[in-house]
Amino acid sequence: MRFFTAVTNMMLINILWLICVIPVITAGAATTAAYYALYQNLTNEDSAVVKPFFRAFRQNFKQATLLWIPLMLIGLLLGLDAVYLVGNHPGQFHVLWVAFFVIALLYAIVVSHAFAIMGRYDAPTGQIVRNCFLIFFMNLFRSVLIMVLTVLPILILLFLPQQVVRTLPLWILLIFGLLFFANAHMFLQSFRKSDAAYREQTAECAPQDAYDA
Repeated sequence: MRFFTAVTNMMLINILWLICVIPVITAGAATTAAYYALYQNLTNEDSAVVKPFFRAFRQNFKQATLLWIPLMLIGLLLGLDAVYLVGNHPGQFHVLWVAFFVIALLYAIVVSHAFAIMGRYDAPTGQIVRNCFLIFFMNLFRSVLIMVLTVLPILILLFLPQQVVRTLPLWILLIFGLLFFANAHMFLQSFRKSDAAYREQTAECAPQDAYDA
């Protein structure tokens, strides 16, 4: 029963997240809501995921969207840079490739961590971005795995669209929910390890009720 309940919750998160990211601009709020609902579920705060999802979506909509918009624009610029570099400097060392990979790494850290932290803590956006790097370097192996799981579906969608079409029902029903579930598990472990340092930096910021250390 626990297994089937977990699978059902992953499917619900998958469907809710896909519906809420359709406008694109709402992707940040949808991702924050998905993490919040799973934190509630995994820590036995709430056995349901639908109500927590929409509650977090409403509560974090403004902050998450204001963070997501510049991240989305930066991601588009990085994509254009990648196209330029592949077209003009393919297979050769160039200082622009170094700059690109450094910026892309910093970007991936923020994108993969910021909304998960936002689903856990009430904190100013600047502090959330800074603590992306705090949690990343304090939990390096786990954070790298989270970052890979976050970026992997994007790469599959870009480079293997035919395989996505063949397995479309899984993408609609389960894939994203499964990745959120795995990442949420690892984030809770990272929060336990990083909580003392995080709370020291955010002493005046009250945590949301998604996770009680």
